[in-house]
Amino acid sequence: MRSKILAGVIALGVLGFVGAFVWVALRPPASLQTSASGSAPIASVTGTFSDGRLDAQIYAAGNQNVRLEVQFTPDAGETATVDIRPDVYVAMVGMNMGGFDPPLELVGAGAWRANFQVPMAGRWVASVGFGEEFAEVEFDAR
Repeated sequence: MRSKILAGVIALGVLGFVGAFVWVALRPPASLQTSASGSAPIASVTGTFSDGRLDAQIYAAGNQNVRLEVQFTPDAGETATVDIRPDVYVAMVGMNMGGFDPPLELVGAGAWRANFQVPMAGRWVASVGFGEEFAEVEFDAR
């Protein structure tokens, strides 16, 4: 009787331990779940650059208003790039009308935000990066 209880307690412990690992592996990262306002991004991209990783998320605010959030995480030993503003260019996909570069505001170490309105509804692409290294993310603006 005592060995059955001990076996049951050990089995529950192992099940809980394995369940915790499965839960951590399957849930999305917290940075991609929601923004500070509680909305989920409509598009996101992660770029691995020579000196770090860049994450960008696009949030729809309605009426063709868009918010772009950028986070740069430098590699170990690379600190200078955190202070450098990334280049951002937004253009409509498949159109030969000029794009624009929305102004970014620094919101933290390596974190920037841009709020802008695209001139028309449709499919857009945002290019975010430093120098010759860019990550592109497409999104629908409505």
